[in-house]
This record gives sequence, C-alpha cells and structure tokens, in this order.
Amino acid sequence: MSAEFDSMSHGSLLFQEQYAMAQSQKNGWTKSVNTWKCITVSLSATHLQVKLHGLFGLLVKPFNADLDHSVPITDIRSVVKKKSYFGYNEISVVFSLPNGGERELLLYLKRGEEFLNFLGSMRS
Repeated sequence: MSAEFDSMSHGSLLFQEQYAMAQSQKNGWTKSVNTWKCITVSLSATHLQVKLHGLFGLLVKPFNADLDHSVPITDIRSVVKKKSYFGYNEISVVFSLPNGGERELLLYLKRGEEFLNFLGSMRS
C-alpha cells in the first residue's frame, strides 16, 4: 500500500490495479490520448484515485490528458460496466467536480468485476 495514497485518503487500500488504461471524456483531445498500461487505479474506503505512472505516464503527462484525479467516494455519481476488450473491462465512472459540473472517466481494468463489487458495496 502506498503511503502517499493512505495519507491522502485517510482509509485503507481496498483495490489497486497498476498498468491499467483510462480515458477522460472531458473533450476530444483527452479522448484521443493513449494511456496504454500507464494508469494506476486505487480504491480506499474514502477515495478513488486515478493517476499516471511509469515511463509512459511521464510521456503522457505533458499532453494534459486529465487523468490525475482523487475523487471522494461520495462524489461518484455512477459506475457502469460498458464492454470488455481483450481481457479488460471498460468501466464508466462519473463523478462531481469540486468546482461544479461532472466528469466521466473510462477505466480499462483487468479486474473490473472486483472493482465494481468493491465500489458497489461502498455506495449502497
């Protein structure tokens, strides 16, 4: 468990998948950015964290892909499994932004069902 994530979330790490992929639905630019295996998705009792990591993450970061988010669980509006691609589950996560409005991230996770089960049990 990452000390940075634990201190940020004030909760225990329930789920983590490194080498995932993600896509922000903010605009056409962020939809086109390739994040092949450079995303870490972490879930604690209080927050969902999506962040770039590794060499590919360093290469993607300057493109402002809108993929570094720490979202309180209470701000998540919906979580839906959309499709499966080559062993990855495409999961739509819609959440409220601190300054108003909403954002949708598409997460591509190998352990998508496990992620959905954890998040579903926390939100019910």
